[in-house]
Amino acid sequence: MREFDVVKYLRKNPPVPLDPGGSFRHAVVIPVYNELAGFAAMEHSLRTALAKIPDKVAVIAVINYPAGADGSDSEKLLNLIRIGVFPGVTAIYLPELNGGVGAARKAGMDAFIGSLNAGDMEGSAIFSMDADTVVDPDYFVRVLPEVLKGGAVSIGFSHQAAGDALHQAAIDRYEAYLARYVSKLREAGSPYAFFTVGSAFAVRCDAYLKAGGMKVRTAGEDFYFLQAVAKSTQVRSLPDKLVHPSPRVSMRVPFGTGQAVAQLLRGEELNEIPDIAFGVLKMVLNRVTAENLEDPEKFLRQLPAAAAVFFMKENFADVWRRIQQNLPAKDDAAVTAFHEWFDGLKTLRFLHFVS
Repeated sequence: MREFDVVKYLRKNPPVPLDPGGSFRHAVVIPVYNELAGFAAMEHSLRTALAKIPDKVAVIAVINYPAGADGSDSEKLLNLIRIGVFPGVTAIYLPELNGGVGAARKAGMDAFIGSLNAGDMEGSAIFSMDADTVVDPDYFVRVLPEVLKGGAVSIGFSHQAAGDALHQAAIDRYEAYLARYVSKLREAGSPYAFFTVGSAFAVRCDAYLKAGGMKVRTAGEDFYFLQAVAKSTQVRSLPDKLVHPSPRVSMRVPFGTGQAVAQLLRGEELNEIPDIAFGVLKMVLNRVTAENLEDPEKFLRQLPAAAAVFFMKENFADVWRRIQQNLPAKDDAAVTAFHEWFDGLKTLRFLHFVS
């Protein structure tokens, strides 16, 4: 990767110094906000998996808590790391951090990027983890070769066992809900058919930079980041269930696993998208060809009625003409540009609309 591009990114995103920096080939980045109870199990699972590969991997715990919150558990864990209880872990301490888990992930990932040379980017990877997650002993053996092929890898997962039957049933239902959504996207031909779970992906460092780095949002930062990687390089799926997130109910973010499980435990059903909506999506994507996209009105006339209404509401014809003016002279340029516009978020909005 060009040194200019790395320097440009780091100037825009000044990294926290990583100590020790420059001596690791890869990194695991773990946001930690009052996760004292589960950290030891997570760290043990990582250590077991790391013993199976020869590469030097930094384990970076980004210990943080938001302004006004009680960060006592975070500070206790920081002290344990500093006195050597977890000797393979490097701590970055960010008290009163704004931006939530996305900001913590970004800080750790940027710190590792800042410790590398430009020539290292294509041979180095970042693994995204959570502090209450454990990984399979073959995690690195299976994931590392895949992510070094380029882009990012979305890794298969199954939650840890819950403490009671009702909670377990909710977790099982939520996993089935997620799996169905990704499966239906894949059947429809969407390039965004992959899981976007923060503790279950890895990205090659050059792809991280091309995507503009980790996103900082109230929630959904992993979705937006992997969507950006899919647009700039690629995201592949590794179906092996190598990652085991916590089944706990958490209300720290407005949506995600914790909110979905809490909703199910209250006896409320999840908002399942009907099969017919995915069928309409498939009809749309089947019409996405370079020939059809030459004339946006012609493209719209070929769509089912509900789909055409959605595209007209999005001002597709006008937007597409502007996109056409900047298309490179490549055979697949129009199709690629369409999928960059009709991205994972727009696909989800489309599915809800036609439902």
